[in-house]
Amino acid sequence: MWHFGMMGAGYHEAARAAEASGAAGRAQARANNAERNLLTVSERLDRLTLTCMAMWELVREQTNLTEGDLLQRVQEIGLRDGVADGKITGKVARCPKCDRVMNPRHKKCLYCGAAKLNVGAFDNTL
Repeated sequence: MWHFGMMGAGYHEAARAAEASGAAGRAQARANNAERNLLTVSERLDRLTLTCMAMWELVREQTNLTEGDLLQRVQEIGLRDGVADGKITGKVARCPKCDRVMNPRHKKCLYCGAAKLNVGAFDNTL
């Protein structure tokens, strides 16, 4: 009887070890996926930064604008959300049909299905 009890305990330990190994494998897969996503975002950020730099140089060459003008405008836009944190936070959008708050990630109102109105070039980015 004692031997059977030890065998049962060994089976449960092996099952727990297999379960832990599976959980560790899933966690590793999620970590690898997050790392790939981070690399993609980082590469995209690098391309966008390069594009912004090129646009600024073109604008500066074609106008009388200065680096000070650019920095002042960055500060003004950064304050539009009321917080001087170097970031811009999108405004809360309201449905044009039912006036409920709309999630910025959705193209339609979750309540009535009305299409989200885009009034500016950057509405879908904030």
